[in-house]
Amino acid sequence: MLNILGFFKPNSFVNHQSASARENDLDGFTSSDCSSTFGRIKMQYSRRKVLMVAAVAALCVQGLATTAQAQYPEKPISIIYPWSPGQPFEVVLRKLSEEMAKELGQPVVINTVAGAGGKKSMVAAANAKPDGYTLVNNWVAPQIAGKLFDPSLPYDNNDFTPISGVMAIPFTMTVSKSHPANTMLEFIDWSKQESRTLNFGVCAPQSVPRLVGEQFMRVAGLKFNSIPNSGGCMSDNMTGLLNGSLDISVGIVPATQIMEGQLKHLVLLSDSPHPLAPDLATTKEVGLEIGWGSAVLGWGGLAAPAGTPDDVLVKLRNLVGRILQDEAFLKDLGPLRNMIDYKTPEDFQTLWTDTEVLLSPHVAVLKKGNN
Repeated sequence: MLNILGFFKPNSFVNHQSASARENDLDGFTSSDCSSTFGRIKMQYSRRKVLMVAAVAALCVQGLATTAQAQYPEKPISIIYPWSPGQPFEVVLRKLSEEMAKELGQPVVINTVAGAGGKKSMVAAANAKPDGYTLVNNWVAPQIAGKLFDPSLPYDNNDFTPISGVMAIPFTMTVSKSHPANTMLEFIDWSKQESRTLNFGVCAPQSVPRLVGEQFMRVAGLKFNSIPNSGGCMSDNMTGLLNGSLDISVGIVPATQIMEGQLKHLVLLSDSPHPLAPDLATTKEVGLEIGWGSAVLGWGGLAAPAGTPDDVLVKLRNLVGRILQDEAFLKDLGPLRNMIDYKTPEDFQTLWTDTEVLLSPHVAVLKKGNN
């Protein structure tokens, strides 16, 4: 038993032990000593006794708090997911959540909060209690583009803290499999033969696919009417291509791979190749560079509400990082492993800032054109 117990024996407070000695007596005191200590206290109301009792109480509270934090998580964790069910992103997120649950010993549940181009999910996450039990699958569209389009939204980057970058997907220009053009240059020739004004599917009105897609169409010299939608986004675009209401749309490789045989990609909306479509021509290769770099990717990851305890963040960051770099996990994803783009919390937060800087002027142009 610790020497501190001697202070609470009869007459112990009248000895002339030095202050430094009494401080040394507190070294190594833990919460497990609390009950036996207080059982031996004889409550006399001298100032010195009150101070000693306060010191013991503080150590007990600190020890209990540390024990409570070490037990995280004590209940299920919820990950807010912003898109409609059935997307390839959801498949990856569910597999990630299953691996997290195995390690944490608690369920990790996907909570779909779809609507408003993903912005509803960000509002819900920003308003969640920052205790580590609510996370969000944050994406570039609602977090960055959505806020740039509508500064009145009740959140910004400061309302979230990064856990990890998880996924990145390239955008493409996509047509129906029955379309006569098999390359982007063939499509441009086809569209200009009769001075066609193209019905162009651009996903949500305030989205990165719309920004990058419209810029490419302008660079290519094509006339078009943008057809935005607020439903399933990519799934609505694919439906429009198949029923003939759209001539061309922005697509993503994983979604169209699922519908293989019905759609085809004409060009990758990036100046450099991507492992999801290593054989697809880039904008640079067809002579129509858009200069967006890697931020043109549709990135998504995991974040927590700002103010989440540091020890909880460390635990989650280390766990997610290990899973995303584990070969067995990647192998289990099959072709979707090429969507994985692990980023450290620091790199992921830098991507938030870089993307905001990149998109700001393009959003300004689009907003001006709509006025």
